[in-house]
Amino acid sequence: MKQRKTVATNVIIAICFAVWLFIQLFPSDSTITNSILIGAFYKPFVLAGEYWRLLTAGFVHVDLWHLAMNMMALLSLGKIFEPLLGVRKYLLILIPSIIVGSLFVLASPENSFVVGLSGGIYGLLAAYITLILRTGGWRMPPVRAALMNMLFINLLLNFLPNISVHAHLGGFVTGLIIYGFITTEKEEVYKRINHIVALVGLVIVLCFISWQNRSIPTRSRYLGTDYKVLQILHNGPLREYSYFLAERLDTVYGLDDGLVNVLGKE
Repeated sequence: MKQRKTVATNVIIAICFAVWLFIQLFPSDSTITNSILIGAFYKPFVLAGEYWRLLTAGFVHVDLWHLAMNMMALLSLGKIFEPLLGVRKYLLILIPSIIVGSLFVLASPENSFVVGLSGGIYGLLAAYITLILRTGGWRMPPVRAALMNMLFINLLLNFLPNISVHAHLGGFVTGLIIYGFITTEKEEVYKRINHIVALVGLVIVLCFISWQNRSIPTRSRYLGTDYKVLQILHNGPLREYSYFLAERLDTVYGLDDGLVNVLGKE
């Protein structure tokens, strides 16, 4: 029997483990600081212009249990979809599901710190549910059992710290839309256009809501954490960038050069 290749899945798992090791080993006073440094979703920094965090947050895990659960789920779904769809289409579900899941979090009015690949996994889970419903696979006991196991694992993830149900919802909806698009025949132009319009419309609405909720409530500002991250950047090769980011954060918070002044006193 020909072995199913899961190269992209294995690379993603390796990246996630490498990032987790960095978070555990980098010499700072907390893993939260380290995770923000390496790309966790942290709303003030996203609003300050670090939009790449919408994607990189998916590869960041602070807790080993969270990492293990996500990697188990990814491996299970990756073994199905990477050989079935090919790397390009497989990543076309996974990556946008991470990003749109993060946009769901950004649209929340509260300050948020979120890590994990769950948004992407929920996108693949939506595709898997669609697949077994279309093919009638749910009638087969082994397939039903595998689905229940996946649902149970992903349900448990909702109760771990720094996990956002918003990201799960965003990932799931995105997975449904994109899987529908890539499995629609090219001749069915209108159906494909409908999927594109749905996804673009969803992103536009989320961006609009995010803009409306761009202010950070005073009760959920963590200026001490912000300063720690800025201080590490300032003491390293990104000194100039630390001032730039501090200025942007002062704008986000509506401060009169608060972080810039503190950083400049070193």
